Order: sequence, then structure tokens, then C-alpha cells
Amino acid sequence: MLISITGKLGSGKSTVCNLLKDRYGFEIYSTGAFQREVARSMGITTLELNKRLREDPSLDYVIDDKVKQLSIEKAEEKLIFDSRMAWHFAVKSFKIFLTIDPCEAARRVMKNQRGCEEFYADEKEACDKLIERSQVEQARFMQIYGVDYYDFNNYDLIVNTTSRTPDEIIEIIMNAYESYVNDEASYSRKIFN
Repeated sequence: MLISITGKLGSGKSTVCNLLKDRYGFEIYSTGAFQREVARSMGITTLELNKRLREDPSLDYVIDDKVKQLSIEKAEEKLIFDSRMAWHFAVKSFKIFLTIDPCEAARRVMKNQRGCEEFYADEKEACDKLIERSQVEQARFMQIYGVDYYDFNNYDLIVNTTSRTPDEIIEIIMNAYESYVNDEASYSRKIFN
């Protein structure tokens, strides 16, 4: 069974994915890592890349096609899509959205800077840039796909990670995931604020 994890910037998606990989043997396909690699190769920030993608979404289409292909090829495997839009393109997956307070997201990102393609001088700049990047991405997704990325109706599980530890988040995810896998027909969306 496939899982797609998305959410707000700095919400802990990568941490959660890595814990699920280490503890439960999931493979990870990260579109964010791919985009950071592209930004790095172009000598620009991820925010600048997102702005360029609004004018030329060809990279988005490559990523979307890869997600769809992998979701078909690995439908019976333990695969996590760490991706903004995999929930929309994976043929079938358990869809998770992680949310967080922007100030807490900035604090977390400052502790785990990702190089020149995603660098912030201080928490205030990090918060401002994360909010701006989220707005640019949301506008891009609406323009290209006509979907509201922040509409919780798109997801099977919504978890606010602001005051939760990674272990608590993993426990919530695995309990909901097991319920979904065991009885998908009667599963209803779960929200943990």
C-alpha cells in the first residue's frame, strides 16, 4: 500500500518519511529532494525555482508522470511519496497532510538548513520566505492543476505537528494507516489538531 505525505513547509515531512523508512521498511520517493537538486544545479533558491515553474511547468509534469508511473509499478510495495502533489497523481495512496504553525516551521527549518538553495539568515526571514513559498506553490497548483492543495477534503489524515514529537506523529499515522488498510470502505478522514 502506498502513502503520499504532503503538507506545509517545515511540518516534518522528511523526518516522518525517514522514520517510516527506518521503522517500517518503506521506500521513499521525494520530489522535494529532486527539486532542491534542480535548484542547486541552476544556482537558484527553491523559492526562485517555484516562481520559474509558474511560467514553465515542464518540470512539474515530469515529476507528476513519475509519481503516477511509480504508483502503478509499485502498487503492492511499501512506498512513500514525499511530495506536494503525489496525493493527486498517485493512482491510489493513503493521503496524509501535515500542518504546522509558521513560526514553529521557521524554527525547525533554521535548525536544519539545506544549503544555498534553501538558506535563511534568521527565523523571521525563514517564516516570511516559507509563507511566500507556500503562497507561490499554492498559486502554481491552482493554475496548473485547478486543485486547492490546502483543502483538507483531499486527504485521509491531517495531523498538526506543531506540538507533537516525531514519535507521536508516527504513532498517529500508523494507527490511521492500519485502519485504512484493514477496512478502506468504512474509513473516514481523521484530523488531529
